[in-house]
Amino acid sequence: MLPTDDHSEDLRWRIPCRDSGGENRTVSVLVMGDRVAVVLPPGDTLIFDANEADDFAALLDKVSTFTEPSA
Repeated sequence: MLPTDDHSEDLRWRIPCRDSGGENRTVSVLVMGDRVAVVLPPGDTLIFDANEADDFAALLDKVSTFTEPSA
């Protein structure tokens, strides 16, 4: 997970990923007050309230245990 170059805003991250076609993409995560936005390529945005974001984070933690880290 890479923080943005905007050091005045520590509540925004860019996460490298690949799409289903294998192309390099970036997912952005932004904290906006009491909500969290996840911006997916090519620009679709998911917005979670605090409880939904917590549930989403727990789900990501759970599913990551089923994957093998890449070398």
